[in-house]
Amino acid sequence: MKSTTLRRSNITREKVAMMEALNRYNREHQDEDFYRTQSKNRELDALWQSFGVKSSKSEKAPQVYFVTGLITGVIITLLITTFVSLLINVSTPKDDITVPVKKVSTESGRFTFIPADSTSSKKTAPVTVANEEYVVKEGDTLESIVIRFYGTFDMSKVNAIQEANKMANPNALSIGQKLIIPMNQ
Repeated sequence: MKSTTLRRSNITREKVAMMEALNRYNREHQDEDFYRTQSKNRELDALWQSFGVKSSKSEKAPQVYFVTGLITGVIITLLITTFVSLLINVSTPKDDITVPVKKVSTESGRFTFIPADSTSSKKTAPVTVANEEYVVKEGDTLESIVIRFYGTFDMSKVNAIQEANKMANPNALSIGQKLIIPMNQ
């Protein structure tokens, strides 16, 4: 190297001489290091083979575990649903169970209520239902009142309420107004 290059790089001549000697040493001993690493690799291979690590051919594939788990899950689900349905069937009462009827004598002074059959209901007089009175509250409409008293909306019921109360406009309800609701319809 030139002395001007050495001055610019702040490297002394001793350091340059040492680097050149190291470079020569590396070139001379490069072949020895190659053979030394090759022999170490062969030793490691022999140790690894004698260690007893076998190939992974005996391991099962992940698909086998997935399918096994899926089948097991389906079987367990079927068993649980069968068990629950059996519990439900055992706990519900049966419709075919007959209840014994106890005869009551008239001498004891007790009354028994027997439901009327279809023949005796024809003999009774029809029941007349009186009209009801309703006081209009805030937020009421004629439609909501019809639904409240009759269960469903029917325009004929709205007209009947209008006629019973002599209303010209069904939307003109005032709070506190009393309406007559005909119940015989």
